[in-house]
Parts: sequence; C-alpha cells; structure tokens
Amino acid sequence: MAHRKHTDVRSRRIALIIAAACAAVSIPALVVLFSVAGRSASPWFGQYDSEARPAYDFALTDQNGNPLHLHDLRGNVVLLSFGFTRCPNICPTTLGNLAAVFRKLSPAAQEKVKVAFVSVDERDTPATMKEYVPFFHDRFIGLTGDPADVGATARAYGAFFRKAPAVGEDKSDYMIDHSTYTYLIDPDGNLRVLYRFDQMPENARIADDVERALGLPVAERQPVEK
Repeated sequence: MAHRKHTDVRSRRIALIIAAACAAVSIPALVVLFSVAGRSASPWFGQYDSEARPAYDFALTDQNGNPLHLHDLRGNVVLLSFGFTRCPNICPTTLGNLAAVFRKLSPAAQEKVKVAFVSVDERDTPATMKEYVPFFHDRFIGLTGDPADVGATARAYGAFFRKAPAVGEDKSDYMIDHSTYTYLIDPDGNLRVLYRFDQMPENARIADDVERALGLPVAERQPVEK
C-alpha cells in the first residue's frame, strides 16, 4: 500500500512538471518581447529581438547573502533562468546545459559571462542556493529574494510560476509550476535573446550566440532556420 502511495505521488509530480513545461510554451508576453522570432532566418540560434530593450534591473540576494542588481553585472553577458532547487527535472537539466555552454566558450568569453539562477521558491535561502548552484558550476550565481521582489523580476521577464497543491499530508512538500525559458542579456544590459527549454541541449549554438553578443569571433555558420 505504501509503495502504491509513493507511486501516486511520483506520478502527480511528473504531471505537474509536464504542465509547467506546457504552460511555458503558451505565454504570449514572450512572443511580444521577441518581435523577430518568426523570421525565416537569423544569425542567432535563439529567438532574437532586433530592438534593444533594457532588461529589468532586478534587486535580489546572491548565495553569499549579498545584494545583487543586474547593473552590477554590466559589461558581461548574463544567462538568466528561473526555477527552484527542489525541481526534479527541468531546472537541473537547464543548469546542466548552461554548464555545458560555459565549458564550450573560449577563455576570453568565460571571463565575460555570468550565469544566474533565480529561485521562485520561498523555501530556498541563500544557504540553500550556495549548496545547490555550485554543483553545476562554481562560477554560477544563485539568487533569492523577498517574494515581492522575485515576483516583480519574474513578471518583468515574462516568466511564469505558481505554487502547486501539496501532494501529500505535508503542506510544505509542494512543487512549483514554472516557465522554462533562458534569457540572454547583453553587456549593455539589454534583453536580446530567448531560448526555449528544448533548445538548451544545443550547447555549441548557444555558445556561438554568447560570443556573438560579446563581439568575439565565432565559427562560420549558415543562418539558422527557425
């Protein structure tokens, strides 16, 4: 009986993960942000907006407990994603792919790239992030904050999240439905490129986008068909 209950809980969690991924695909605000995403060909792998749109200058807390604003990272490409440390699949997969992207960058590019993971789960603390994020790469930044600040940041980037009902008697044991996009912010602080979850395994192509955003030489390639 106990085994069946565990299986039911696991099945419900898998269903919530699938629902989160489906919800992410349907967010219309992101389509508006990236006006050229539907072009037939682009030199960028991700969805690229030809208009420079200043990215939201968030004010959050890093894994060391220090305040961090987006403008503190000016001069770097920032790869930004949202999630939570208890996420069983989507978040570790995204962070693993971002680590693979980072490893493919030239040493010059690595010095100018910041990967930031914003937790949308109020259970996550700076200490939690300090234990979790370096597992993927010791130079990644984990961010938390007051729920109002995290919510404002997510909305500004068109990211979606919501707490799902608890799956057992423990009300603190819950999942979070959330969108799965990764955002590339250029060195001038503009939101320029958007990646879907299914694009993240294309590590070399994303690395090319990063080096292009930095103004560094990238390998010759044909425009990417959308």
